[in-house]
This record gives sequence, C-alpha cells and structure tokens, in this order.
Amino acid sequence: MKNSSWLQPFRSFAAFSAFSHLTLQSTMLKRPARLQVDPETITDDDKPPQTGTVFNIWYLKWSGGDNTRNLIKSKFRVNIKNDTGYTKAGTNSPICLFFARGCCYQGRKCNYAHRIPTDLDYYPPTQDCFGRDKTADYKDDMTGVGSFNKINRTLYVAGIHTTKNVESVLTRHFEEFGAIEKINVLHGKACAFITYKLESAAQFAKEAMLNQSLDHEEILDVRWARPDPNPDAQKKEKRRLEELAVNTVQNLLKETTHKRQKPSEPEIIEPEEPEEPTNEPEPQQRLLESKPSSFFGSSIIVPTKKSTNLLSGYSSDDDD
Repeated sequence: MKNSSWLQPFRSFAAFSAFSHLTLQSTMLKRPARLQVDPETITDDDKPPQTGTVFNIWYLKWSGGDNTRNLIKSKFRVNIKNDTGYTKAGTNSPICLFFARGCCYQGRKCNYAHRIPTDLDYYPPTQDCFGRDKTADYKDDMTGVGSFNKINRTLYVAGIHTTKNVESVLTRHFEEFGAIEKINVLHGKACAFITYKLESAAQFAKEAMLNQSLDHEEILDVRWARPDPNPDAQKKEKRRLEELAVNTVQNLLKETTHKRQKPSEPEIIEPEEPEEPTNEPEPQQRLLESKPSSFFGSSIIVPTKKSTNLLSGYSSDDDD
C-alpha cells in the first residue's frame, strides 16, 4: 500500500503525538477503511493452541478448560495512521473490536467504526467503547470488559523490559490510542501503570496492546488496574470527577442556551387558492331566525271569520 502524501508530516511519532488526535482523525476519516486482514489467508493455525472445549471468537481464547493464561504473541496489530477510515457505521456506532486488534476483514463494509475514541463520543455507562456489556464487579484477575460501578482509566501492563528509557518507549507505543495523563513504572517488578485521559481510550488500548510487543520480543499482559490505595490519589480523582461533572453541566447549559437563541427560520405562508363558485342554492334560514315577511312577502293576509246567516235579514254579527 502506497503512503499518502498527507501522511508525510507525521512520519515521526513525535510529530504524530504533537498533532491533535481529533484533527488528524477527521482527516483520516475522509478515506475508506482498508482491509486489515485478507480472510483467504487465515488458516486454522492462526488460532491459539487449544486449552479448552470452545473457542470464543469474541475474546480470542478457549473457554471451558484450563484457566491458566498462556501468553502468545498476536500476529496482528492495528496501525492507527493506516487503518483508520470511514465504514458503514453511524455517528453513534461502537468501535470495531477486531479493528482495535488489527484483524478486521470487513474494511469499509464493516458496521462498526474504524477509529480511536475521542472526547466527543458518548458511550452508555454500562457498555465499553466496543458495545460490550460491563459487569457489576471486576473479574478476580482484572481482565474482561470492566465494571460499570467505577470509571477506570488506568491499565496494568506487565512483561516489559525495564530499561532506562522505558517511559518513553511506553509513551511511544500507547499514546497512539489517546492522550496519556501519567505513566508509573515499577522497575523492580517489570510492570507499569498507564493512566489515560479518557476511559474509552484505556478500553481501546487494552485490546490493542494485549499480547503485543514493544521494542523487544516481550509479550505484554494488559489488564485493568486496581484502585490506587494512596489517599492523595483518591482525593485527586474525586476532585477530577467533580470538575468533570461541573464541566458537563456547563456544556449542556451552553448547548441549551445556544439552541434557544438560534434564530428560527422565517415561516413561508403559501397563498390560498380561491374557492370555485358553486350553483347550489343557499340554504334557507331556520324558522326562528327568519322574519314573517320572508315567507309571506310584503303583504300579510289575515283570515276573517265568515258570518253565518241564521234568519233572513239577520246575521250573527249584528249587535243585540
């Protein structure tokens, strides 16, 4: 695949990191998503060695057998600069899990998004950025989707080579998936804790870097980090959540005010067509609403009593 000219400024990872994830992603989404894997080249040998009875394609592992974790280096890895592109996904569609793992064979025909999460995305608290349901509690080994009772932005990364520049190496490999807030390396235990700015970025990085390598032949074991027992860290996280809630309310108020102040479009009133004249006779007025003259005309005839002759020369109309 030939490199596009618009990628020339981002040859170095430092330049890529300095550029806004959101701005760069909007540029990459103007092109169709490419096929990460050709399905015809996938064989049964690409599956992990059988350690159970059922192979779960959702979690890429065997279930129902031995629970021991045998780390095997993944044959696929996502490349955000090359793999990001538009698909059939809608605006609020979840992100493709197999895109994050670097093994989606749908490309532009995929019904899920092929991009990294941003702070403009909204995901239900009970689901992750891939649309998978969270659980009330974490698993004992801190793997899986995660818990909906706590916002977790920190990953536990084990199996690293603790060299002098390990912090910069971790930054170079993990910052591709979102802004990193801090990295804490435990040199004596060959592990590190990576905290992202967004929980969705941590969710994406967990799937993207599981069973991957850094600059050596190590195989990373990426899980969710347990809560920090440090009281200062807990207070800092509490303040951050309070500030986040305030900012969310302010943004909602600004959005509501903007909608109210937005000038409404002028209403266009179409002229009514004149009614066609009809030859039907006008309905007669009701009797109670009409004048007597309307029925009898201008002259009114008053009936008179006819006199009866009783005797000759005498009538009943004569006075006594």
